[in-house]
Amino acid sequence: MDALIRTPPEVPAFPRRSPRGGFSLVEVIVALMVLSIGILGMAAGAGWMVRVAHFGELETRRSAALQSAVETVRAQPFDQVVSASESFGDVTVSWTPGPAGTNARSVEFVVVGPGRISSPGGGMPPVGTAVTDTFTYTLLRRD
Repeated sequence: MDALIRTPPEVPAFPRRSPRGGFSLVEVIVALMVLSIGILGMAAGAGWMVRVAHFGELETRRSAALQSAVETVRAQPFDQVVSASESFGDVTVSWTPGPAGTNARSVEFVVVGPGRISSPGGGMPPVGTAVTDTFTYTLLRRD
């Protein structure tokens, strides 16, 4: 009876390679395709990051110009604030005071210069040369 029971042959954990070793042409082509897709993705990501950094620089310039104009208005006496404008490089900020109340008055600031144009399509918005933003600031009397 023992002669009729056969044990299964040992199955190696890893399939055998050819005696020459190395990679097949198909494996090399697949590896190159995966590598090229990764490199193209990194290149696209780098371009995106450069554009985002440019947007950040534009917004910083516009914000600094607005802050400087607000400080100019705040430095004036409450009853003597008049319409004026200042240029900060390629960004211009103009302001128009509203009627003075007893303790407060609103001042409208208009910032014009390079900036992002809002686009309804989504994605990366284009850059315009004369983008206009309007802000209202409430000036309080400091007596």
